[in-house]
Amino acid sequence: MPITIKDVECILTAPDGMRMVIVKVTTSEPGLVGYGCATFTQRAYAVKTAVEAYLRPFAIGRDVDRIEDLYQAAYVSSYWRQGPVLNNALSGLDQALWDI
Repeated sequence: MPITIKDVECILTAPDGMRMVIVKVTTSEPGLVGYGCATFTQRAYAVKTAVEAYLRPFAIGRDVDRIEDLYQAAYVSSYWRQGPVLNNALSGLDQALWDI
C-alpha cells in the first residue's frame, strides 16, 4: 500500500529576524514527515495562503512517491502559473516530498 500525503502545513517563523516560510508534509505513515523551504520574504502570508488554500487540498491523499506527477499537475492546473508566490509554495512542497 502506498504512503500518502495526510496533511500539508505552512509554518511562518523568523529566526534572528529573518522571515522564513516552511512547508511540512505529514504522511499516512506515523512519524514520517518532510520539510521544505518556501520562503519569499516579501510575500510570506501570500505563500502561506497558497499552500493552505490551494496546495493542501490538492495534495492530500496523493502518493508521496509521485513527486514529479504532483508538481506538474499542480503547476499546470493553477491560476497563478509562473508567479513567484505559487512557485515558492510549490518549491516548499516539492522539497518536503524529497525530504521524505
